[in-house]
Amino acid sequence: MEKLNNKEKQLLPSRTVFHGIVPGLSYSPIGKIKIYVIFGDRDHFRREAIWFEVVDLESPYHVLLGRPALAKFMVVPHYAYLKMKIPGTKGIITINGDYEKSSACAAASSRLAESLVIAAE
Repeated sequence: MEKLNNKEKQLLPSRTVFHGIVPGLSYSPIGKIKIYVIFGDRDHFRREAIWFEVVDLESPYHVLLGRPALAKFMVVPHYAYLKMKIPGTKGIITINGDYEKSSACAAASSRLAESLVIAAE
């Protein structure tokens, strides 16, 4: 949160509970915050305010965009190609993923989940 210039006191209460982040365990966020998300470049972009649930968990991911965010941006995702297409004012905005980062995050997430399950047992 510090990198985004947000303080914990800016968080609003959240009643959300996450299930399935770690098999067999539930987790409650420390709060929620509305942040503007921008996709595209300086000349061709799309900007929307998205509510984020903030969790204090060890994770290889910085942010997860759920269905509400994807619906707000009207995203068409293609998971196999790691691409998202978003309608913009000047046409389609294409967001390209990184296969190496994706693979590294998936492996790290798997190791973390396994260690948390072992710790809980």
